[in-house]
Amino acid sequence: MQNMNTRLFMKKHGTALVFSLCLMGAAAFTTVYTLNQAENTKEQVEQTTDLEEEARIQDANAAKNAKPADDTAVDGQDAKVSGSDLVGEVVENPEDLVKNVTGPTVDETVGETASAASTGVQAAVGTQATVNFSEDSSLDWPVAGNVLLDYSMDGSIFFPTLKVYKYNPALIIGADVGSPVAAAAKGIVDSVKVDEETGTTVSMNIGNGYELTYGQLKEVSVKEGDVVEDGGLIGYVSEPSKYYCEEGSNLYFKLTKDGTPVDPFLFLGE
Repeated sequence: MQNMNTRLFMKKHGTALVFSLCLMGAAAFTTVYTLNQAENTKEQVEQTTDLEEEARIQDANAAKNAKPADDTAVDGQDAKVSGSDLVGEVVENPEDLVKNVTGPTVDETVGETASAASTGVQAAVGTQATVNFSEDSSLDWPVAGNVLLDYSMDGSIFFPTLKVYKYNPALIIGADVGSPVAAAAKGIVDSVKVDEETGTTVSMNIGNGYELTYGQLKEVSVKEGDVVEDGGLIGYVSEPSKYYCEEGSNLYFKLTKDGTPVDPFLFLGE
């Protein structure tokens, strides 16, 4: 009886049951196939990523190892030099580079020093240049010649050109035009100017408030700020200004202490 019922059920629903089983099998196959494809795709992506990373590392190493030789050395020496603008550049003339970076060479400095020594003149550098003159010091004669008009601040003396008697704060020393004028003491040039009475005039600080003034000059070889050694060339005697036509060519030579005239004869040697 039970077998009869089973046959009747299969006969009546067998086709539908088979169809359902086929659908279930197809669905299971599709699911398994899809999972397999997804797994394969994931593995391919991971492999591709690994290959790309490996290739990137290789490229970076190759670029690092491929640094041009010209950037690292010049004639076996390091091409990197001091200064942000010079790093990594090839230097064609190393001598010029050293000169520009470090300043004058030893030979140039020696040459400049020798030139200054020959004239007794050099530029003052900051406070390194010092002068020291006192009441116990002495002066050299700045030019060879005779005194035409003596220093006189205690009484007036006669000036031939002006035809007047007046005080004289300086020595008027007669000398031929073109005679060299030397520094009577070491000093620092305060000014070089043209004065109506004394012509081209050089004033020099010789220390401790003392100052020497040289007038009636031409072809002056010093400038403001120069340090002139004792005996150093200052310039040459010029034609006299209109104030000294009768006296003739001369050197106007004045000494002051804190602006007050002092008799140069008190310090001049024989």
